[in-house]
Amino acid sequence: MSKVDSNATITVSSYPRGKVIKAYGLLGGVVGGLILFFYIAIGISIDIGIPLRDSLPFVKMAPTFILVGFFGGLLPALLTGYIVSKFKIYFNSVAKVFPLFIIGFMSTFLFVVWFMIGDGSVNSSMTSDILFCCNGGVSAIITGWFVLPKQK
Repeated sequence: MSKVDSNATITVSSYPRGKVIKAYGLLGGVVGGLILFFYIAIGISIDIGIPLRDSLPFVKMAPTFILVGFFGGLLPALLTGYIVSKFKIYFNSVAKVFPLFIIGFMSTFLFVVWFMIGDGSVNSSMTSDILFCCNGGVSAIITGWFVLPKQK
């Protein structure tokens, strides 16, 4: 048995809230734009029957999707980063994937509803809205995989 020093203190590092919010803001929309790009590029190439090796025009469209994803997903990604940092979520196990998905899904859902009400187009397709919100959830998971601190 080893003795434990009674004067020993445990140091706990502080959670990097600012880093998490900034990184989600910068990367969340970009990751979401890339997911949307791959979904559309593969869907169109399968639908039209273009082999993936001949899909050079889709590769040229990738920077556009990244740029649109950044600006279109900036506010939901910042909200996701804020909520994740408020709950101080660490990416240390697979169990943290579900809360990240829910947070990303709900923050994207809030902005989809906000734009639908503001635009007056409440009669949009519910399936596309749910898929778009799932894109936000998956983007939150992928961004969290790279950005969130790992607990030792």
